[in-house]
Amino acid sequence: MSNQVRLVLFSGKGGVGKSTLAAATAVQLADAGRRVRLVSTDPAHSCGDVLALPMSPGAANVVNKKLSVTILDAHTQRIASWRALQAIAVELLTESGVDPIHAAELTILPGIDELLSLLAVTDLLADPEIDVVVVDGGPTAETARLLALPEALEQLLAVILTPGFAVARAARGPVAAKATVLTAVQELAADLGRVKNALSGVGSVVRLVTTPEKVVLAETRRHLATLTLLGHHVDAVFVNRYPISSDNWPRKWAQKQRKRVRALRADLVNTPIITVPFKAAEPIGKSGLRKLPVSVRRQPADCAFTKRVPSGVLPTVSGYEWRIPLADPADQVIKVGRLGDNAIIVVGATRRVLALPPVLCRCVMKGAVVRAQQVVIAFEPDESIWRQA
Repeated sequence: MSNQVRLVLFSGKGGVGKSTLAAATAVQLADAGRRVRLVSTDPAHSCGDVLALPMSPGAANVVNKKLSVTILDAHTQRIASWRALQAIAVELLTESGVDPIHAAELTILPGIDELLSLLAVTDLLADPEIDVVVVDGGPTAETARLLALPEALEQLLAVILTPGFAVARAARGPVAAKATVLTAVQELAADLGRVKNALSGVGSVVRLVTTPEKVVLAETRRHLATLTLLGHHVDAVFVNRYPISSDNWPRKWAQKQRKRVRALRADLVNTPIITVPFKAAEPIGKSGLRKLPVSVRRQPADCAFTKRVPSGVLPTVSGYEWRIPLADPADQVIKVGRLGDNAIIVVGATRRVLALPPVLCRCVMKGAVVRAQQVVIAFEPDESIWRQA
């Protein structure tokens, strides 16, 4: 299987240098002959500042023949993509007696701007004129919620769009607005499926950016566990502003910084840790960005630096094991449970609901452990259920 990727998403705590490293990756890939689109979904929109070029939101800002930049305008995206469904919702609320102005306000859903940003990124991946999409993502917490949104909404819509729901709707008779809403919801479900597949597919990687401070590294490790639990492949961690020499630094401070990074390497043995030295002058503009290390072992930046951790169901002596990738949970509490034909996995503050593979629906969950970057859940066949089958 090819190691080349089409989507590189940078994430990290605010202020650690995500925009700088995303822009450096885009510039260096363009220098190597790739057709690159750098996309900013971060509300701060710092890509233009880093490249030292004026940027127009919502348009493809051409930097050179191989590189262009899109600053996503959430408001414009919402007007263009959400208007039809919002208009139907306003009509339904108005028919129910809600004031039209209040109805318009009520139908601006929380998180819709971010979701439409993901749809825009997915559309760019389908463009044959673009080889690689590099995304400058938002801060860690916002990015985690954003990446979890497509799957969560997809599960909700799967319940709404069941055959039973369709039968019940048909029994109530034709209602034009409601039928149009259902069609729009079905289209939204299809869009969410595309987003989910694009973000967690084999051609997509996430690269985390951090700094050597204790608090920032702790948040980065939690974010790493969250992303892998959500099904995303984190193939590298960049430690920005790393003190490579104590000559011009307070010695004890620099020693602590380097010690923390050594501990990180020891804990994340399967994830490349790329240090980006602290520079007195900020790397602004293409010339400065070309000097930053954005790869490992001379691999091009549009190659996955590590292989994905395998997942799936394996037979055991007493039943089966279901293995789900989970990198570096550190000291976070891990809980695993079952609700019907779904498994619920909670790591720290992150919760994921996964449909059980068919063979496990007829089994009893016996417990779970974390092993080799995986949550390993044990199942044993339930003889009473197997007999019925």
